[in-house]
Amino acid sequence: MGQERGIKVENLVREFRRGPRAVDGIDLRVEPGEIYGFLGPNGAGKSTTVLILTTLLPPTSGTATVAGYDIVREGPQVRASIGAALQEAALDPFLTGREHLHLQAALHGLSRKERRRRGQELLERVGLEEAADRRVRGYSGGMKRRLDLALALVHGPRILFLDEPTTGLDPQSRSALWAEVSRLARDEGVTVFLTTQ
Repeated sequence: MGQERGIKVENLVREFRRGPRAVDGIDLRVEPGEIYGFLGPNGAGKSTTVLILTTLLPPTSGTATVAGYDIVREGPQVRASIGAALQEAALDPFLTGREHLHLQAALHGLSRKERRRRGQELLERVGLEEAADRRVRGYSGGMKRRLDLALALVHGPRILFLDEPTTGLDPQSRSALWAEVSRLARDEGVTVFLTTQ
C-alpha cells in the first residue's frame, strides 16, 4: 500500500447526536497528483469531511482510503502520509516560526541538520524568512496561515489537506499560495484536497 497518493471515499456519513447529518453519503475519488476543490457554503460538511479523512474524527459509516490506507484501521499510516493545514492553526504564540518548523520536523524524525535545511527552505517558499525568528504572537493572520502550510509540508507528505487555505490572506499572499499548491502537484506529484466557499 503506502506508495498510493490518491483518496477514495464511498458512502461516507458522519452524524452527531441531536443534530443533522454533517456528512451525508459522500462518494469521491481524487487521483494522485490532482488538486481537488471541495466547494460548498458554511455548514455543508466540508471541514467535517477533512477531519474524517485526516483521521481526527471517526466516520459514522462508509469507507475511505487515503494514500492507500484505511482511515479507521490504519490511522497512524494515514497521518504519516499526509500534511494538513486546518481552519484553526494550532500555533504556540511564544515560539518563533523557525522553532515551530524545527519542532514539527523533530516530531517527524528528521535529523538536526535536515530540520535546519528543511525549515529554511519552507520559510523561503512561504515568504516568511524575514519573520522566521519572531514570535508567532506578532504574526498577522495571513502569516499564521502561511506558517501552517509550511508545517504541513515539513515531512514531504504525499497528500495535502487544506481547509479554507486562503482565509485571512491578502491578494498577493493568496496568489503565492495558489502558485505553491500548483507547483506541489505539478513538480512533486502531491495530491491536494482543499475546501473553499
